[in-house]
Amino acid sequence: MKSLFNLALLTSIVATVSVSFVSVTILELLIPIALIILVLLSKDDVNSQLLTLCFTFVFTVSAVALFILKTVVFQFVESYFIQNIYAFSIQLTLSLLMLFLLKHRMTIAVILTKGKSASVFEKNYAEGPLYFLVLTMVFIDFAALMENFLRNLELLGLNEETAKMFWEVTFFFDYFAYLKAVPIFLCVLLLYIGLIVRTKRQPIQN
Repeated sequence: MKSLFNLALLTSIVATVSVSFVSVTILELLIPIALIILVLLSKDDVNSQLLTLCFTFVFTVSAVALFILKTVVFQFVESYFIQNIYAFSIQLTLSLLMLFLLKHRMTIAVILTKGKSASVFEKNYAEGPLYFLVLTMVFIDFAALMENFLRNLELLGLNEETAKMFWEVTFFFDYFAYLKAVPIFLCVLLLYIGLIVRTKRQPIQN
C-alpha cells in the first residue's frame, strides 16, 4: 500500500537527517541510508516495508534522544555515573521498544493498513533471527547499565575499600559501540535477505 510505503520512506529519511545532527561516524550514518534504499527496493512488498518501518522509527527516536542528552541533559548533569544511567537506560528502553514492535508487528500492520493488505500476515524469514538479534541488544544495554552501577558502588553507599574492587569493570562501557554495532548491522543485512527471499520465492501481494 502506498500509504505504508510513504510512511516507511519518510521515517527512514527523518532517521537519516536526525542521525546527521548527532556527532556520528560515517559508518553509523550508513545504517539509515541503507534503510532508505531498502524501503525503495521493497516498494511492492508491504511485509518488508513494515519490518523496515519498525527499525527506522526506533532509529529516529534514538537519534532525537541522543541529541537531547548531549545538548540538554548532559549540560546540567556533571556526574558521569548519572550520565551513563541516562544513556544506557534510554538505549535499553529503545531496544525493548524494538522488541515490542517486532512482537506486535501483526497488530501494527492491521492498524496501519486498515486490514486491507494480506501480505503483512505472510511469513518473513528474517523475523526469527531479527527477534534474536534485538534480544541480544537488550542484553547488551542491560549489562552496560548494570556494569555502571557495579563500577560506582561507593556512590550507592558501599564501603569504598570494597567498591574499588570493581572500578576496573569496564568491558561493556569500553566496547559498547562495537557490541551494539554488530547486531544492528546484522539486522539491516537480515532485512535485505528477507526481502530477497520473499521476492524470489513468491509473488508480492498488495
